[in-house]
Amino acid sequence: MSIQQMQQQLIDNISTIKDENILKMLDEEVSYYLRLKEDLSELLSEEDHKELVMLASEPIDKNTMSLKEFNTIMDKWRMK
Repeated sequence: MSIQQMQQQLIDNISTIKDENILKMLDEEVSYYLRLKEDLSELLSEEDHKELVMLASEPIDKNTMSLKEFNTIMDKWRMK
């Protein structure tokens, strides 16, 4: 199948989709892959970029808990 045929097949398939959420998801995926050559951090606002850098710089185990701890907390929460 040629590239043009594949493109047309995609266009035909997409044109049958009526679910807005699926169309948004497809748009996000296609946009992401088309921008792979760009620095994706440029897509973020300055505030979001700073927050992302801050979160990436935090110690890994700062906000984590073991599965056992999580299950204990959830058991207590479910009893309320």
